[in-house]
Amino acid sequence: MTPTSQDLVGHDVYSREGVKIGQIKDLVFGGEYVAVRRSFFSTIVVPVGTLDDHGGRLTIPLASSYLDNAPRIDTKKELSSRGKAHLDSFYMRKAA
Repeated sequence: MTPTSQDLVGHDVYSREGVKIGQIKDLVFGGEYVAVRRSFFSTIVVPVGTLDDHGGRLTIPLASSYLDNAPRIDTKKELSSRGKAHLDSFYMRKAA
């Protein structure tokens, strides 16, 4: 599976502990990010580069509790440079 392809849409995403985070609903912001619906009222935006494919199972190398605090980004608006920096900082800070 290519992480920049539309084939990602519909796949479940799991935390590093194996907890289901949600399902990818769309590629956003030029395909650099995916919108992951966590619940009916909660969607997070995740950089495609943070997704790992483990035998067809997509994971984010972060704890599910950490992802509870993910920045809320409106995917219907253009991503500002400040918003991009905020997202990238959030995901890179704990991914190491």
